[in-house]
Amino acid sequence: MMERLLPIALVGTERSPGLRALLREAPAPLNGLMQALAVVPDEDATVLLRAAGVLAVAERVGRGVASVAALPEASAPARADARPALSAESHVGLLQRLLDESVPDGLRVEALSLVAQRGWRLPATLLPPMLALALRVPMLRPAVGAVMGERGRWLVQQQPRWRSIVERPAEPTEDDWAHGSGAARLAFLQNERRRDPAAARERLSAELPSLAARERAELVEALAVGLSSADEPLLVKLLRDRGGEVRALAATLLVRLPDSEQSAWLAGQWAALLRVESAWLRLKKRWRIEPPAAEDPAWKTRGLDPQRPRHDTLGERGWWLYQLARLTAPAFWTAHLGLAPAELIDWAISTDWKDALLRGWREAVLAAVGSAGVVGEPDAQPGAVEARWLLALLACRDAKDWPGQELATLRSHLPLSARTALWRERLHGAPVEVATEVVQTCAQPLIDGRPERAAPLDPALAAALSAVMVRDLSALFSTQTLDERRAAAWLDTAPALIGWLPLSCLAAIEALSAPTPTPAETHTWLHARIVTLHDRLQQAVALRRAFHALPVAAVSSSTDSR
Repeated sequence: MMERLLPIALVGTERSPGLRALLREAPAPLNGLMQALAVVPDEDATVLLRAAGVLAVAERVGRGVASVAALPEASAPARADARPALSAESHVGLLQRLLDESVPDGLRVEALSLVAQRGWRLPATLLPPMLALALRVPMLRPAVGAVMGERGRWLVQQQPRWRSIVERPAEPTEDDWAHGSGAARLAFLQNERRRDPAAARERLSAELPSLAARERAELVEALAVGLSSADEPLLVKLLRDRGGEVRALAATLLVRLPDSEQSAWLAGQWAALLRVESAWLRLKKRWRIEPPAAEDPAWKTRGLDPQRPRHDTLGERGWWLYQLARLTAPAFWTAHLGLAPAELIDWAISTDWKDALLRGWREAVLAAVGSAGVVGEPDAQPGAVEARWLLALLACRDAKDWPGQELATLRSHLPLSARTALWRERLHGAPVEVATEVVQTCAQPLIDGRPERAAPLDPALAAALSAVMVRDLSALFSTQTLDERRAAAWLDTAPALIGWLPLSCLAAIEALSAPTPTPAETHTWLHARIVTLHDRLQQAVALRRAFHALPVAAVSSSTDSR
C-alpha cells in the first residue's frame, strides 16, 4: 500500500483527491486503522503522513516477525552450579566495590582469587558488570573466569565479545584442539609440549599448512615451551613462511638456540660489521661497529624486517642494525667481544648506534629468557648470562627513558634476590619510585597472562618498604611536609601497593592518622588531595581485610541459582 501512497505524496494531496478513498480500501489487518484515518477532520497532508507512519511501523514489525523463523534454536540452559553464590547482602556489597574504578587491579585479582579459594562464585546479578570489567582489564580475566560459575560460562557463550574472557581453558582437551578458539588450541598445544615435546611438534607441523597466517602465528608460540635443538628444523623452515609475524616469531625463538645454524649465520653477519683496533700502546682492544650499508636480500628469509616503519625514530641503517641485534643471542656478545654485559652497554653508549644496539639487546635478552620465567642467579648456571644482562640493562643510565612496561618485564625475570637487592639499594633515597616499580613488576606477569611467573615480595623488603611509606605519609598527613609532587606520586602508588604487601604490614597503614587541616588557603587543594590519598589507603586496607575474612563455602548437594 505504501507504493500507492507515494504518487500522492509526490504530486501533493491537493492534486490527488483520492487519498481517503484509498485508505478505506486498505486490506486487513490495517483496514480498521486506515478507515479511521480516512474520516478524521485533519488536512489531507497530515492524514497522509500519519498513514505513512503506520505503514512504516507495520513493515518493521512484519520484518521482525518474519525473521523469527530464521533465528537459531535457543541454547540449552546453564548447568547447575556446584558452588554456592556469594550472595549475602554484605558480601554482594564487597563484590560491588571491586567495580569501583579507584580499586587497584592487583587488589581485584587477589579478592576474586580469595572468592574462588573459599569455594564461592559470583551472584548472577554481578555477572554482566564483572564480565564487562574483565573485558576492559585483561589481567582480571583468569580471576573472573574462576568465579563466574556455570551461569557465567553460559552468558559468555551468548555474547561473542565476552568469549575472550574464558577462551583459554585451564585443562584443555582434544575437543578444544579440534573445535576450540585459537587461544584454546594454543593452551592444548602448550600442555602437550610440557608432556611430550616431539608429539606436539609433529601435531603442529601437520596442522600449519591448513591455517591462515594469524592462526599459524598463534600456534607457533607453543614451541617456546620445552624449546630444544630438535625444534630447529621446523623453526628454520618457518623463517620462510608467508606470514611476517610467523617469520619474526620463529627468528625470536631461534635466539634461544645459540648453537643453531641461524646463530652461525648471524655471527657471520657481525663479522663483517665489527672490527677491533688496538689502543693504549696496543695493550687494550677497542671495538668499532659499522651498520650495514645496504639491504641484504637474504634478510627476509632470516626473520629480519628490512623495511623501517615511517614512525620509527631509528634511521634506515640503525633499523637494520637493530634487526640484527634483536635476533642475536646475548651470549654471542660476551663470548665474541670478551666484555661483560655492563661493559658492552658502556661501549654501546659510546658509539653512534647506542639506540639501535640497546633496543636490540633488550629484546634479545627477553627472547633468550623466553617462557622460562625467572632466570638463575647472576653467578650461577643456568641463566647466568641472561641474569647479568638483565642487571646491566636495568642499571643503564638511559633506562629511565625506556617504556615502563618493558622495564617491569625485565625486572620480573630477575631472581628474587637480585630484584630485592636492586630495590633495597634505592629504597630510602627514592621510596616512591621503588614502590612504583614494585607494583609494576608484581603486576606484569598478570598483564602478560602468565600468573605462574608472579613471585611474592621478599618479606624483609616488604617490611622496609611499608615502613618508609608510612614515614612519608605520616609527614604528609600531619602537614609537616607539603610536597605536591610527593603527594601526587603516592596518590597513584600507595593504594596499589596495598595489594602486594603481606597482611602483617597493614596494621601500621591502618594506624595512620587522618590529615590535619592546613590553615594556609594556598594549600587547600593540596590538602584535598592528601585527604583523598588517606581515604583510598584506608578503603584498600579495609577491602583487603574483608576478603581475607571470607568464610569457606559450605559443601552442599543443593545449588544456588542466584
